[in-house]
Amino acid sequence: MPLPLKPEENVHIDHLIKPGTYSMPTMQAASDHYAIGYIVSGDRRWISTEMIRTTHGGDAAISKPHLYHRNCSMSDVPYDRYLIKIRIECFQPIIDIIGEEELNVICSNYLHFSKESQKIICSMLEEMLKEYEKNSPYSQLLLQGMVYKLFFYLYENHIPSEYDEQIIQLKEFDERINKALVYVEDNLMSGTSIEETADYVSLSPSHFSRLFKKVTGSSYTDYLTDVRLQHAQILLGIDDLSISEIAAKIGVANGNYLCTLFKKRYGVTPTGYRKEIRKQ
Repeated sequence: MPLPLKPEENVHIDHLIKPGTYSMPTMQAASDHYAIGYIVSGDRRWISTEMIRTTHGGDAAISKPHLYHRNCSMSDVPYDRYLIKIRIECFQPIIDIIGEEELNVICSNYLHFSKESQKIICSMLEEMLKEYEKNSPYSQLLLQGMVYKLFFYLYENHIPSEYDEQIIQLKEFDERINKALVYVEDNLMSGTSIEETADYVSLSPSHFSRLFKKVTGSSYTDYLTDVRLQHAQILLGIDDLSISEIAAKIGVANGNYLCTLFKKRYGVTPTGYRKEIRKQ
């Protein structure tokens, strides 16, 4: 479970860098705080009892208490993140202004930002971290004001992203499917056939297939294809691997088949996609 706030704290902030391969070992939920997370670098799959979504460097998220979740790696890029915990009572003025319904909308996805906004956000977070580490008699009061300033900057400056379309709302929660989702991320290259994944969660392939569709609304085959193509997008942006090498890393038979899948899904070849994102 996430560590609760210290009795004398209303706001806690930390900055952590972990290997890109790091995955949370279990699901966790905060008990006494809201959280604002900001990812400087890394590519993550976020899985909760309610949804599956993806996040990348430059994204922020607002998390409500009592929502069980975990995140796992989608690339080898170092996982560099800031995390702010805000006591429930101190977060309430924000809810009073924007409303519970609007907060639910904001919490339903990651928030994306321009490069300029990302620099401003990092500067704000560094200022907050310095104040927290100073730990003066008035640091907590100053940090509360900084939280409000940060939140409304995020609220007013986030922009749409293609990744918003990749959210899967879960129909229900099942621990076995949760384990399977993480297994898929960790084993794309070495083997994620329905038989292997079903065996990992101790179900027969037929039972697993039915349960997966019931929980996610998607067939296992379609979900696996989506995950592979999302990993391909990431690799095209961060590596100079050939299309055949990328296909091998994500468990696709060969480069030609990857090109076929990629163009069918995104309307552009992997090579064309790589050229587009490197212009940005």
